Amino acid sequence: MINPSPVNDADQGRPHLIAKAVQYGLAAVGPIGVAGSQFLLSVYLLHTLTPALFGSFSFLLVASQLSTGVWSALFSAPMPILLATGPQEQRNARRRHLMAANLGAAFLMAVFFAGLAYSLRTPTSATLLFAAFGALNLIRWFARSYAYATGFRWRTIISDIIYTLTLLAGMAFTALGPSISLPAAYVALLTAAVAGLAPFGLTFLRQQFIQVSLRDFPGYREIWRAHSGWSLTGVLTTEATGNAHAYLVTLISGAAAYAPLAASALLMRPVSVASNALTDFERPQMARWLDQGRPLEATHAIHTFRLMLAAVWVGTIAVAAAIMTFAPGVLFPAEYDRTHLMIGTALWLTVAGVRLMRTPENVLLQAAGQFKPLAHASMISSGVSLIAVCILLLVGGPLWSLVGIICGEIVFAVWTWREKARWLSALADGVDQRALSIRHEA
Repeated sequence: MINPSPVNDADQGRPHLIAKAVQYGLAAVGPIGVAGSQFLLSVYLLHTLTPALFGSFSFLLVASQLSTGVWSALFSAPMPILLATGPQEQRNARRRHLMAANLGAAFLMAVFFAGLAYSLRTPTSATLLFAAFGALNLIRWFARSYAYATGFRWRTIISDIIYTLTLLAGMAFTALGPSISLPAAYVALLTAAVAGLAPFGLTFLRQQFIQVSLRDFPGYREIWRAHSGWSLTGVLTTEATGNAHAYLVTLISGAAAYAPLAASALLMRPVSVASNALTDFERPQMARWLDQGRPLEATHAIHTFRLMLAAVWVGTIAVAAAIMTFAPGVLFPAEYDRTHLMIGTALWLTVAGVRLMRTPENVLLQAAGQFKPLAHASMISSGVSLIAVCILLLVGGPLWSLVGIICGEIVFAVWTWREKARWLSALADGVDQRALSIRHEA
């Protein structure tokens, strides 16, 4: 049973705020570079493609980002627990199960991505390139999480840096041509994903691509039942909470109508990047603390985590205000309505602010294996988002559908805080994790 008694700071050697900030900075370097390069690619395409083509590209990018969230649920979230507990032989077996499932699922996602791109009338060459990029990007995402979980965080950082530099080089090469095309953009993304696998080493690549056995696939079922099933439910409903507008606007009004919303969302990217990067850093660390019976270490980390996210949010607001006031043309073409973009940016930053307020608690509950309560929270909030977005889309149009996302995020935040309080209360009362799970099922 976990001991909730106070922990002596000196004994445990908890890093002070400055040291923690340095750790966060190192964890964020790679993801910031990756997101920054993708941001530049999006801005470049925003200025060179028609609204319909840019809307299609942005929607496929949203689908790719959703897939990484799905991978986090299927593999990244349970991985620190699975690889940090039990005898070494059992850990090795779990690794094989995870890698086999990862490779098989990535192949299925390549087929899905190809079908999705084709449904948006993407050219055949671009469709195949995007499908290959989407699948290999997921394998790289798995490798990043595996490196974190096994204590090789530098491999993750180097992979992100290589991805960034390769994508920037690809963009520079295509920019030298007479015109930019979707196939050229997807070639740059695919090349970056392939190059980003190199830092994980030949051992990992052999284990992932060569030493995979069909006999390892059934072993993933137990991982699914114990962790990934509820985690995936949470990710999908979280996606519905945060991106319901993307699917509904594209479905009802078309890709061209989604383009201004995608453009205004560009200025929110730093908050999303910081949140994802720090989540990947904190989740394995919190899982280790909880496994060692040191829950106060994990709960204290929430405050620093939130402080760092808030600093990024405030900085993003300042940059967004400066760009929209003094140089909107740097990001947005003249044919996009400025008032529309300003309102959209303000709404997106509000979404980001509400979302970051619940992120630390969300990560703590993931580290504790509380995937089912989180799934319940996201299911409720996704229902609120879907209903609110539908009503506002029909009444106020695509722009004001973003208010529906804010409503869902508020519900999600309140419910997550409630679940964290319940978990801590059960911990203080000496209730173990199994008893807490039974309590939630009741």
